[in-house]
Amino acid sequence: MVINTSRQIQFINGINGVSAGGNSIINMDVNKRYHRNKLQFSAVNYTGGTALATVALTGAGNDDLTVTPTVVNGVITAVAVVAGGTGYTTADTITITDATGTGFVGTVTAAAGIVSAVAVTSIGTASPVSPVTACTSFQQIVNGVIMRDISADSILRIVNSNGIYPALGELPLYYTDPADNINQLNELTSWDMFGQSTFSLKAQLATTLTSPGMGGSMEFDYARNARPTGNGMQPFLQPIAMHEYTFSNLASGLNKINTIPFDYPIRRLWFLGSTPGNISQVEVYNDGNKAFEATEAQMLQMYEDYGFQFGATPATKTPINAARYFDFAYISDPDRRIGKSLTCENSLVVRITTDISQSVTVVVESLPGSYAG
Repeated sequence: MVINTSRQIQFINGINGVSAGGNSIINMDVNKRYHRNKLQFSAVNYTGGTALATVALTGAGNDDLTVTPTVVNGVITAVAVVAGGTGYTTADTITITDATGTGFVGTVTAAAGIVSAVAVTSIGTASPVSPVTACTSFQQIVNGVIMRDISADSILRIVNSNGIYPALGELPLYYTDPADNINQLNELTSWDMFGQSTFSLKAQLATTLTSPGMGGSMEFDYARNARPTGNGMQPFLQPIAMHEYTFSNLASGLNKINTIPFDYPIRRLWFLGSTPGNISQVEVYNDGNKAFEATEAQMLQMYEDYGFQFGATPATKTPINAARYFDFAYISDPDRRIGKSLTCENSLVVRITTDISQSVTVVVESLPGSYAG
C-alpha cells in the first residue's frame, strides 16, 4: 500500500459520554501524526434579548409580533409579549429569531388578531454553543500522561491571541499551529503518535446543558517528525505542553511568584486576573537574569508588532465564540521560533504588579521534548 504523506481530514468517531454532566472521552488513533483536532459543541442555546422578532410557523400572522423570552441556561422558559402584532389566531405557532438559538416553538393566545400571550410548546433544538459554556474541564492525554489540562476558556484565549477566531461551538486543538506557518519548520511541534500506546481527549460537560451534542474533525498525516543525522533520519518529539496554575489572593501592588515549574523550556506565559484588566506590569527572571520587564502598554507595543492580539476586533466571520483575551503575556518566541524558549537551570521568578487584590491564573506553554507532561 502506498503511504500518503499529505494531510488528511476525517471525522472524529467514537465520541462517548455526551450528556449533561457527562465525562466525554475520545480515544484517538495512534500511529498518525496529528496537526489539528477540532471539536464542535452544541446544545439548546438561546441567547434571548428584548423585543425579539418572531416568524409565524402556522396561521396568518403578519410576523410583526415581538417578544422578550426568559432564558435559563440556553432554554426559553417563558415568553412575554412586547408588541402583539396583527393577523394572529389562538393556537397559531411561532418561532423566535434569536442570535444563536434554533427550533423554539410557541403557541399564541390571540383576540382580534393581536397576541396577548405565548406558551412554550417546544424549547428548541441543539445549535452551536460556546465551548466555555459546554465544557467545564478539558484534558489531552498521551500514554496516561496529561499533556494539556487548560480550560476551554484558556484554549480560546491563546487562539484569539494568535489572531484566530473560531466559529461558535468550535474548540480548536492545535499541534501544528496555523500561526506558525511563517516558518519552514512549522510542523516540528506536531504530535507524532507513532509507537505511542494511547492518545485521548477528555471533556467534562456542564450539568446545565440541554440536549448536548459533540462532533469533531481531525487533521493528520502518516509522516514522521525526523531530523537528519550521521546515521540517517532520526525521529524526534517536540510537543507543546500546556498547564495552568492559579495564585490566589495576590495583594494590590507587587507580588513575587517562584513556584511555577521550570523543568522544561518555557515558550510562553499567559496571565489572566480574576478581575480582568488590572495587571499593570510583569517581570520574568531566569536564574537571576531579567528576561522580561514591561508595563501593559509596553508589552502590547512589543508583541502586537508580531501579530499577537490582546483586544483587537475579531474577523467578520459570524457567529463566533465570544472573543476573549489574556491580560498579559511573556512570549519568548515572538518570531515563532521555539528554539528561543526560556531555559531555567536553578530558578524562575515572576513578579506581577496588580492594581487590585485578586487571583491570577498563569497558563504555561513548555517544551518537554517528549510526552512527559
